[in-house]
Amino acid sequence: MHDVIIIGGGFAGLSAAIYTVRFNLETLVVAKNMGGVITESYLVENYPGFKSISGIELMDKFIEQAKYLGAELKETEVKKIKKEGRKFVVETSDGKFESKAILLAMGSVKRDLNVPGIQEFRGKGVSYCATCDAAFFKDKIAGVVGGGNSAAEAAILLAKHAKKVYLLYRGDDLHRVEPVMVN
Repeated sequence: MHDVIIIGGGFAGLSAAIYTVRFNLETLVVAKNMGGVITESYLVENYPGFKSISGIELMDKFIEQAKYLGAELKETEVKKIKKEGRKFVVETSDGKFESKAILLAMGSVKRDLNVPGIQEFRGKGVSYCATCDAAFFKDKIAGVVGGGNSAAEAAILLAKHAKKVYLLYRGDDLHRVEPVMVN
């Protein structure tokens, strides 16, 4: 039985694993995609200590450190979590694992547009992180797809860099956006 099972293998999950193993807790990290959504970023230029690094390279360093310190990492899908008495049972595609504690660090999942050719332009103009990539759109025309707060925040940030920003959304108005962002 593990002391802790961390569900999620992105920044939060792997950082937590680094600390739990340093506290001498037997730690298992379970993630469908070890490294998380940042691994899909072509370049990361806002992470301290690195001028420029790919998302995959950055998370490889996190994975390497977690393993070096003694964390066990398992790339598999969690199907079910249940509490049995004083222990937790995590059922995955690869079997069952038990622990005294569970830490949830599932992060976020981006939604892809169902547009032909979108995958081939990822990292070549198609971005999923305005904070990470806004500077790449300096003096260019940019578009943000979405009608919620996240899209509005991305458009506001891009407007500080891009020559022009289009906010593309379904419907007649931005009713899902906080009014302060619309005006």
